[in-house]
Amino acid sequence: MANMATKRPPSRVARWQSAAGNAVAALEELVSIQEEYQEWLDNLPDNLRQSTLGEKLEEVTGLDLSSALDTVAEADSADLPLGFGRD
Repeated sequence: MANMATKRPPSRVARWQSAAGNAVAALEELVSIQEEYQEWLDNLPDNLRQSTLGEKLEEVTGLDLSSALDTVAEADSADLPLGFGRD
């Protein structure tokens, strides 16, 4: 029977970097889409601003995605501990 090499799970550092990178990309996409909603709201006729549509646009454009993006970007660039004297 051939010797089957066991595959090591990804390290914490690799998992962190992957998750943080994915989160940055996702938040950047959300910010881009939010800008499209803002443009829609900016061009909404005055008589629709108090409608359900206007309220939903206000809600989505009022989300503070830039703070979330800043936090996730900090996580993405964090100097992570390697442990066991490798730091």
